[in-house]
Amino acid sequence: MTSPQNPATRQRSYLLVITLVVSALSLVVGLAGVGLAAFALSRSSQATDLAKQANERPIAAPAATEAAPAPETPAPTTAATPAEEPADGAVDPGTTETPSEVSPTAEYTIAYEGEHLRVRSGGCGAGDAMHIDLAEPRVLNTGYNPEFGVFGCAVPGQIDTSLAVAQVSGPAATPNDCQETIRTNPGRSPIVPTRGMTVCAITDYQRATASGRPQKLVFVTVDSMSTENENVVLNLTLKAWNIPQ
Repeated sequence: MTSPQNPATRQRSYLLVITLVVSALSLVVGLAGVGLAAFALSRSSQATDLAKQANERPIAAPAATEAAPAPETPAPTTAATPAEEPADGAVDPGTTETPSEVSPTAEYTIAYEGEHLRVRSGGCGAGDAMHIDLAEPRVLNTGYNPEFGVFGCAVPGQIDTSLAVAQVSGPAATPNDCQETIRTNPGRSPIVPTRGMTVCAITDYQRATASGRPQKLVFVTVDSMSTENENVVLNLTLKAWNIPQ
């Protein structure tokens, strides 16, 4: 028969078992700690590698912002208004159309000279005036010719005309003198006549062309002035040149 163990021996057995269990648990805990440390180290290494890769990766430059195109200026929609043209054959009152400027060296041919006309002025009405056709020349007793006429209204014997006119030095002046004076110091209708006055006039271009006659430059010299039956009488001498075309 086996003798029972004494209490001291039994206590030492318990202590040994407890020590072994504790040691085993410590070993397990230690192994677990080593495993956790290894895992943590691995994760730390991966994080380090990711951070390094992120730092080494080039940073993309921000996309350039395209400038907005400038707004287009709309083209004007209002059409230009064409200049009004005068009706065919219309001539502004008080003006005389002339061909292109005549050269100073152009040769004028005499159309007539030494023509004496006697013109009487009446009242203020159109029927009281006497007109002169400078193209022929002749006095018009009837009808109305606005180019050159003698009236007896405000100033008895005044000359009314719609032609380009000027006063020149006298009948010895030249056509070029007339052209230059009309350009630099033109006369203005009505003209108050005086004895010895010479007025130069250029006939209307359109009227001359329509009648088939050349345009003329005319000198009208007032030789004398008199009165008959309360009418002023002008004694005139005319000389004309054909204007070179």
